[in-house]
Parts: sequence; C-alpha cells; structure tokens
Amino acid sequence: MSVFIGFVLFWGVSYAGYEAGRRVKVPAPAILGPILAFMVLAFFGIKLQVPSWQKPALSVLTGILLGIRMKHSMKGIYKQVLVYAVWLILLTIAGVWLLTAIGIDKETAFFAATPGGMAEISLMSLNYHSDPFVTVLLQSSRMLISMAVFSAIGSRYRLSTAEEGKETDRKPEKPENPRISLLLWCVLIVISLAAAALLGKLHVPVPNILGPMLVIGAAVKGGKYECKIPRRVQTFVQMGIGGLTGSSISRESMMGLPHYILPVILLSTLVILSGLLMAFLLMRFTDWDKATCIMSCCPAGLSPSIMVAMEYGANANIVTVFQVLRMVTVLIATPLMVEWML
Repeated sequence: MSVFIGFVLFWGVSYAGYEAGRRVKVPAPAILGPILAFMVLAFFGIKLQVPSWQKPALSVLTGILLGIRMKHSMKGIYKQVLVYAVWLILLTIAGVWLLTAIGIDKETAFFAATPGGMAEISLMSLNYHSDPFVTVLLQSSRMLISMAVFSAIGSRYRLSTAEEGKETDRKPEKPENPRISLLLWCVLIVISLAAAALLGKLHVPVPNILGPMLVIGAAVKGGKYECKIPRRVQTFVQMGIGGLTGSSISRESMMGLPHYILPVILLSTLVILSGLLMAFLLMRFTDWDKATCIMSCCPAGLSPSIMVAMEYGANANIVTVFQVLRMVTVLIATPLMVEWML
C-alpha cells in the first residue's frame, strides 16, 4: 500500500508541477515544472518516497525515445559530423576543467558541463554522486541562455519565402515509410530489455538507456520505419524525469544558490562562444546557409532548436542530425569519461 501511495503522490506532484509550469510559461515545463514542485516541498521539509523501480523504467523509456530519433541520414556530411562529435567531447572536458577550477566537485562538473539534453543528463546524473541541484541549475541556464542567443543571431539570417521554396523544390517527395506494428513493438521492447540487462552485466554505464536506444535505433534506421513520438508519451517521460530529479534535491543544496551565479555565467559563456565558433567553421567549410549552421550548433533543447530552424527556413534535416548527434555523443561519452577520469 505504501508503494502505491508513494507512486500516486509522486505523479500527482509531478503533474501539478507540469501544469503550473505550463500555465506560467516556464521553459520546458514537463521537466522544470516537476523539479520546481519537488524543490518547494523540500524547502518546507517534505520528502516523498519515490518507488525504486521508477528510475530504471523511465531510463528504458528514455532510451526508446532516443532510438526513435536515430533515423536521419548522414549521407554527405560524415566529415562535419565527426568534427562536431570531437568538438562536443572537447567542450565537455573544457567545461569540466572550468567548473572544477572554481570549486565544483568533478562528478557534478561532468554532468553540469555536458551540452546534452537536460532530461537525459539529469537522469544519468542520478546514477552517480553528483549534486542534482547544481546539475539542473547549470543545464537549464545553459539551455535558456543558448536558445535566446542562437535564436537572436539566427533570426538575422532567416531565409526568405522564395528561398524556402527553392529548398523545398529541390527535395522530391519520398514515399511514406512503413510503420512499426504492435507485434514488432513488443518484440523490440523485449530485445531492448535483454540488451539493457546484458550491458548491465558487462558493467557498461547507463545500460537502461543505451540498450533500448541502440536496439530501437538500429531497427528504425535499418528497417526505414516511420515512427513518430506521441507528444503525450514524451511529456509523460519528461515529467517522470523531472520528478525524479526534483525529489533528489535537498534543502541544503538550494541554500547554496548564490554561490553558483559565477559558474552559470562562465559555463554559459564558454558553451555559447564555442558553439558560435563551430557555426562559423561550418559556414566557412560548407555550402550550407547561415541559419542552418547556427541552429545546428545551438547547444539548447533538441525540439526547440529544430522548431526554430524550421521557422527560419533552415535545413531541418541537417539541424536534426546535428542535434540528435549532440545528445547521443554526450550520452555515450559522458559516463565513459566519468569512469576514466575520476
């Protein structure tokens, strides 16, 4: 009974935080809303018991959602993709060095400095001894500031309607790909769970995310399946991740907020300047339009970056490849670097 009550309270608080965040227009309300709701409870000394099975379950769902996104072709852009992946790793190392130099512990610095998806990084950090409050604070600050800066710069290079028409004319319509059947989904989920268990036995970091991501990604890419992520499912997973992250934040961590103003400024500056440098290099060595180069290197949220790119008439396929690559590279490289460098 206590497990059931804990489950109901957890999702009740998470949903209430999401609704409140959505109504007051908090960025990424499905993640930040539940985090803020649990932070309010922690501030008043209320600590809810979270069922232990929820973290692995949400990790598997997160891996599946990431795998679905691994469907875009990298044909003709392999060199740019390789350079971009190396840049992400070097940027992470530079961010870790910067944060540790000003007094933040190494494990927290790793997850706070990685320019990946906030939900995935927050979930991953819960497997280590990092400070979830500092991780969320620096990740959300990086996401918001980067989105504002890159959107403002990208708007200067918005393609005209005529130019967008030319881009569209060059791309012939492709026949619709087959959808994954219910039976195939069941098979893929079973294989994903088996892959997660195998990676766990081999002591691979975050196996519950990597296993399903690789299995679903290989199936979607290899079978050329059309698989759209239901918005409600994505919101549900993000709410759960936000709730898990928020429930792990202590009152003592929140009291140290003034001490993290300098890390927020320094890390955001590093990430934004390095992202603009990478965008400049793409402009210099490719024939892509400037809006595509800028939004491809935007170290903010995946969905907002792609939506802004589409609004500006940029090449959404290239932007999506780079944004998904950013998440996958960070997801794979970060835990390996943590194991190697700590």
